[in-house]
Amino acid sequence: MIRRLMTVAASVLVSVFLFSSISFAAGFSLPDQSASAMGMASAFVGQADDASAVWYNPAGLTQLDGTRIMGGFVAIYPNITHENTDGTTDVSSRAIHVPVHFYVTRKMSDTVSLGLGINNPFGLATNWSNSSETSGVATLSEVVSTEINPNIAYKITDNLSVAAGVAYVHLWAALANILPPPLPPGVDLRLSGSGDGWGGNIAALYKATDQLNFGLSYRSRIKIDVDGNAEVPALGITNSATTSITLPDLLQLGASYKATDRLTLNLDLGYTWWSTYDKLDLNSATFTLLGLPSTVTQQKQWKDVWNVRIGGQYKLSEQWKLRAGYVYDQNPVRENWFETRVPDSDRQGITVGTGYSNGSISVDVAYMYLHFNNRTITDSLADGSTNVLNGTYKSDAHLLGVTVGYKF
Repeated sequence: MIRRLMTVAASVLVSVFLFSSISFAAGFSLPDQSASAMGMASAFVGQADDASAVWYNPAGLTQLDGTRIMGGFVAIYPNITHENTDGTTDVSSRAIHVPVHFYVTRKMSDTVSLGLGINNPFGLATNWSNSSETSGVATLSEVVSTEINPNIAYKITDNLSVAAGVAYVHLWAALANILPPPLPPGVDLRLSGSGDGWGGNIAALYKATDQLNFGLSYRSRIKIDVDGNAEVPALGITNSATTSITLPDLLQLGASYKATDRLTLNLDLGYTWWSTYDKLDLNSATFTLLGLPSTVTQQKQWKDVWNVRIGGQYKLSEQWKLRAGYVYDQNPVRENWFETRVPDSDRQGITVGTGYSNGSISVDVAYMYLHFNNRTITDSLADGSTNVLNGTYKSDAHLLGVTVGYKF
C-alpha cells in the first residue's frame, strides 16, 4: 500500500510542477483550490471535510480518517476588453489557464493529523497587443506561484481542533511594455525573474453543536525577493534586475450549518491585506542605458478588501452530491492607480457542481461564471499624462474545476 501511495503521489507531484500555470482572479489571488469547494463558491472553511481542508482550513484534517489524496485543476478562460475613448476596442489575448492543486492527508492518531498541499495560490495573466493604446503601460504580464504547505492538526477536545503549517512559495514573473519615443515604434522592455519566500498559517475548527461548525484560517504575508533580467531585445541590451513583492495576508472566517441529514449550508467571510502591494522598486543597469534612474518605482497602492461566499451542498444519495454557491469579491485596485496589468473591478460569481463517490474513489466537478462590474477610468496616474488608460473595461471569466480523490 505504501508503494502504491508513493507512486500515485509522485505522479501528481510531477503534474503539479510541469503544468502549474497562470490565472485570473481577485487581485491576483486564486481562492478556488478544489472542485468540491468551488462548487459551493469556495465557502468551505467551516465544513473542511475532505483533503482540500489543507488549503481552506487545515484544522479540519482531524475529521478525516486514514490516508487521503486529492488532485486536480481549475481551468480558467478570461475575456477582457478596453473600450477606448476614441471609439476603438482593445482585447487582451484569450487563452485557457490551468492552475493545479494536490493534497495528501494522514490521520496519525485519535488527536493528530498531518496534511500536505501543493497548489498555485497566486497568479496573473494579461497580454495586450503591442499595437493596443495602452501598450506603453503594459503588454505582457504573467505571474506564476507554486506553494508547498505541510500542516499538523491537533484535536484539543471533541469540539475543538487547531492546526499550524509552514508555507514555501516559489514565484516566477514576466512583465513587458512598449518604450516611448524617441525610441523607434515597437521597441519593448522585458522584465522576468523568480524568487522564493517563506510564511506560515494557523487555523481552528469549532463544533458548536452537532449541526453547526465555525472555522478560522489565517495565512501570513510572504515577502519574495525576485532576481532576473531586464532586456531590450531590439537594442541588444540585457542586464540583471531585481525587485521584491510581498504577497498578502489572508484571513477567512466560516460557518457551516447542517440543516438536515442531506442539506449543508455554508457562509464564509474573507479579508485580504492587499495593502502589502504598494509599489514595485525595479533595479537594473538597463534603466540607466535608457536614460532612467537605476531604480524605477511603479506605484500600486492597492487596498485591503473583503469577500463573502455563500454555498450549499445537497446529498442526493450515498454516491451523489449537488452543490451551488455565490461569491461577491471586492477589488483592491484604486481608481487613481488603475492599470491594464490588472484591470480589476468588483466581481460576482455563481457556481454549480457535483460530487460522486464510490468506495475509495471520489470525483468532483464544478463550474463558475464570474462577472466583473464594468469599470470606467477617467484619470489614472499610472499612464503619466497620456490618458491612454481612460475608457471602459469589461471582463468576465468561465472556470471549470475537476478534482479526483482516493482514500486508503
